Amino acid sequence: MRKPPERTLLRLLHHNWNRRTLSAVSYICEHFLFKGCFSDIEVIGLERILDKVEAGKRLIFIPDHQSEYDWLLLQSTLFLADIRTVIQAGDNLFIGPLDPILRGCGAFMSVRDRHSFYSGHWLYNLLAKYVGTRPIVIDRDSYNRLYVKQLKRIFGRERYNLLVFPGYETDPYSGVVKYGRSYSGMFNPLSPYVFIIVSKVLRELGIRNAEYIPVSVSYERVPEDVLFREFRAKTHRPAMAKYIYDHYYTFFKAPYSKELRQEKSRVCIKFGEGIPTDFSGRAREFAETVRYEIAKLTRVYETTLIFHSIENRFTLSKRELKRNVVHNIRKLQSLDIDCSPLRTGPDRYLSIDSMLKRVENLFNFRERPVVPLKSYLTMEHDKNEVFIHNPHLAAYYGNKLNYILSKA
Repeated sequence: MRKPPERTLLRLLHHNWNRRTLSAVSYICEHFLFKGCFSDIEVIGLERILDKVEAGKRLIFIPDHQSEYDWLLLQSTLFLADIRTVIQAGDNLFIGPLDPILRGCGAFMSVRDRHSFYSGHWLYNLLAKYVGTRPIVIDRDSYNRLYVKQLKRIFGRERYNLLVFPGYETDPYSGVVKYGRSYSGMFNPLSPYVFIIVSKVLRELGIRNAEYIPVSVSYERVPEDVLFREFRAKTHRPAMAKYIYDHYYTFFKAPYSKELRQEKSRVCIKFGEGIPTDFSGRAREFAETVRYEIAKLTRVYETTLIFHSIENRFTLSKRELKRNVVHNIRKLQSLDIDCSPLRTGPDRYLSIDSMLKRVENLFNFRERPVVPLKSYLTMEHDKNEVFIHNPHLAAYYGNKLNYILSKA
C-alpha cells in the first residue's frame, strides 16, 4: 500500500485554531465550568507576558499538569488576552465530537504510541472504522519526524506561541512511562525531549527571541480528584468507558455538584520569568531547571499544607500536627514560596483549627442533598487528634509539596 504524503499526515494531526470556537468555549468556561468549580481565579504575571508578546517574542508555556482544567484555564486566559497559542495534546483526547472542538481550541495531536486514522472527519472516521476500512497508521517512530514538521509550521508560517505539558510519571512496578495529569499528586519530572526538539526547531527557523515560560496552576482542590485513585489502580473498566466517565464527571458532574454544595475552591495561575530557549549543557539538567522554576511559583493553600503535614498517617495528635505545620512553613519561607492564603498578617498565620476547618469544609459532606450525590468524609478532628478517612486523597495533596520541600 502506498504511504500517504507527509502533508496528508500533518493535516490529520494538526490543529484548527479558530476564534469563534475559542470564544464559545471561553464563554462556557467562564459561565459554567469555572463558575461552578472555583470561588476565585487569580492570575499573576500576565502583564509581563503581554509585554513579551508586544516585543515580538515567541513563547513556549511550560506548566505542571494536575487537572484537565489546566489547559482550559490557560488557553482561556491567553485567548482573552489576545495571545495566540496552540496546545500540544495527546492522541487519546481526539475522540468523537470532541475532536473538532479541541482542534478549534488550538490543540494538535501528538502520538504517544500509535494511532490509526480512517478519515479526517470524526464521524466518517467512526463509520469507516466500523465497516472495516484499512486505516492510515502513525506509530511513535514515524511521528518523531512529523513532530518537527508540526513545530516548524506552528513557529514558522503560523507564528503561534506554544503550550505544552511535558511532565511524565513512571510506574514504580512496571516502569511504564505515562504523560499527562499527575494521578499521584507528585510534581512530575519534565521530558528533556520536548526541550531538545523545540530549541532545535527554533534554531533552524532562525528564531532567536524565543523563551520558555514556566507556569504554575495551583488548586486549593482539583475538581476531578476523586477519579485519580481509580485511574491509577488500572481498574477493569474499558478505556472508552473511563474516557467517557472522566469527561462526564470532570466537565458536567463536578461543576454542578460543587455549585450545588458550595464546595467551590480557589485557584491561582502564575506566569514566571522567561528562560532563553538556547541552552548549553545536558537537556535533562535544563529540564530540571525549568521544573524547579515552575515549582517555585506554587501557591500553598491550607489543604496542601495540612495533608502534607499529616505525613501519610491515619491519625495524628494536634500537637504533632502543629509542630509539622510550623516546620513546613519555615521551610517554605526559606524558599520564598507563596503562602499568602495561610497568613493573617505580615508575620502571623492561621491557627491549626482554622486550617482544619477550611479543609473539612472542602472535603467533608455528611448529609446528602435533595439531588442524590455521593457524600463522604475525608478528615475529622477533635480537641486532641486528627483522623484521616480517605488516605489516598490526603496523600494526593500531601505529595504536591514533596518536590519543592526536598530543595530546602
